Amino acid sequence: MPKRVLLSDDHDETRALKRRAREPDGYELRELGSAAGLEKAVAEFSPDLVVTDILMPCGDGISACKRLRAAPATADLAFIFVSAKGFDADQREALAAGGAAYLMTPFRPETLREVVRETLTDKIAVRVWGCRGPISVPEAAAGKYGGNTPCVEVVLPGRRRLIFDAGTGILLLGNRLVAQSLSKLAICFTHYHGDHTQGLPFFKPLYVPGNVVEIYGPADSSESLTKKIKGEMGGDYFPVSIEAFQASVDFVVVTERTFEMPGYSLSALYAFHPGRTVAYRVDLGGRSVVYASDNELPLANLEPEFSGEALRFAEFAAGTSLLIHDTTYSRSAYDQKRGWGHSCGEAVAALAVQAEVGQVCLFHHDPDSTDADIEAIHQEFVDACAARGADILAAPATEGVTIEL
Repeated sequence: MPKRVLLSDDHDETRALKRRAREPDGYELRELGSAAGLEKAVAEFSPDLVVTDILMPCGDGISACKRLRAAPATADLAFIFVSAKGFDADQREALAAGGAAYLMTPFRPETLREVVRETLTDKIAVRVWGCRGPISVPEAAAGKYGGNTPCVEVVLPGRRRLIFDAGTGILLLGNRLVAQSLSKLAICFTHYHGDHTQGLPFFKPLYVPGNVVEIYGPADSSESLTKKIKGEMGGDYFPVSIEAFQASVDFVVVTERTFEMPGYSLSALYAFHPGRTVAYRVDLGGRSVVYASDNELPLANLEPEFSGEALRFAEFAAGTSLLIHDTTYSRSAYDQKRGWGHSCGEAVAALAVQAEVGQVCLFHHDPDSTDADIEAIHQEFVDACAARGADILAAPATEGVTIEL
């Protein structure tokens, strides 16, 4: 059954633009020319999404959204607001009312189409924007897997967006999100080594008034976390300080705990890496993603004997749909670099089998690794799984690739 979209706008040309933005995706549409009949139309049409202007004859879209979402029968109804008004207060009110997005006119039909698709999808989309470390490599040496440092975007149903780490890959992600008029997101740092933070000053949504950005990261206190982020900008390291941010930025301290969010949970566990480092797990509707970008699995001689902290990590990853895990080294390279905070494919295979994960994304490619080197690590993973009687779907992380769950 096609998704239902209710269009509410008093301008015929704007409704026509919205209509063109949806036709290729096969949604069932209904149109209104004012806010007066919006609630009645919702009751009769039972839409999955309302796309509405803010100011219209006989009312406004934000007030209608508040009333509808206050009613139990329509509490989860999705809203996208479209307006020529660019005031910070309007955007904040629209998001606080429950809006999934706030688009300012004029916009391209393709932009609205993508926002609608993200809002209505039932899938979790995981996109890799950077997967090298601990330093980026130029395009000429990046090969087919890419050269940017860690950044992974996880988009949950309802257009809820989590960004894990802010390596150089976050630059292109930020450009794309600005084009979508994104309003709210969370950036989750695993730790503060340069390859995970160096893209933050170039993340354009931080400089857009009306955007709301939550920054999660391991620290002793909110003040300590703020200081760590400030250390990435200003002073001797960057010409602009975080005072240049025009978005509303909140800092959230991460310890070993679970954050219960609307419709999903975000959990953290300390990882095995120099400096305070965490791994994250996102759970939603029986699906989950574990992101462990920098983690040295403490396995004696890489034997599949899990105990202590290693067993604790396997329990954290147990049954996850997708495990994104550090596989920086081949087995021979790892034997020379134990204690450096990174894993090899064979160790991650032992974890994947123990935790009974669905699939694995082999992550954090060494800057000196060629395509052939990365594929050899993948083969070591496959062989190690087979030796344990398992066949687990796995592939090296590749920039630009999206995995849907």
